[in-house]
Amino acid sequence: MFRKTLAVALVPLFTTTMMGAAFADEKASAPPDTAKLSETLSVLHAVGQWSINLSGMAEKNAKSDLVKGYARDVTEANMKSDEKLMGIAKDKAIEIRPLDPQTEQGKSVVDRMNAETAMLGSLQGDAFDKEYMTLVTNTQQSVIHVLGKGKAEAKDPKAKQFLGDVSSTVQNRLKTAQDIMVKVYGDKI
Repeated sequence: MFRKTLAVALVPLFTTTMMGAAFADEKASAPPDTAKLSETLSVLHAVGQWSINLSGMAEKNAKSDLVKGYARDVTEANMKSDEKLMGIAKDKAIEIRPLDPQTEQGKSVVDRMNAETAMLGSLQGDAFDKEYMTLVTNTQQSVIHVLGKGKAEAKDPKAKQFLGDVSSTVQNRLKTAQDIMVKVYGDKI
């Protein structure tokens, strides 16, 4: 039950809260496009770092070699993607800000990341495999939505291209995750 509750909580995590008041101070001082791009890139950076940490945990705690390999691939891809993200931010003088736990939405995102990390940290083997794959599948679906919205709103061609490229990567990764989930779950719950 806890897994389903957190998974359901994560689906809207990246579709409603990430783009709003989690960055309250930024909106007042930056031009609208720069502020939106800063929010999008800041959230993607935070989620990417969180994903790298969870994937490192998966390499240690997972039972399935498929899950371990997937986690390694996620770590490598997210590190490269984050490097590109930070390069775009630097080139465009866009500040990458941490999620603001003083805002309701920022606190919600941070609290859910912390809860998922703690829960995954308490699992080993098959239970870990199933939970990790469920979490990454749900999260990737939400990230795809955020990337699409960010790309549609971006005015900068380099940022627009980056968001589109990352969206394609995440869509492919989602398909792989779904295939692995079928194998990990088999005919069991």
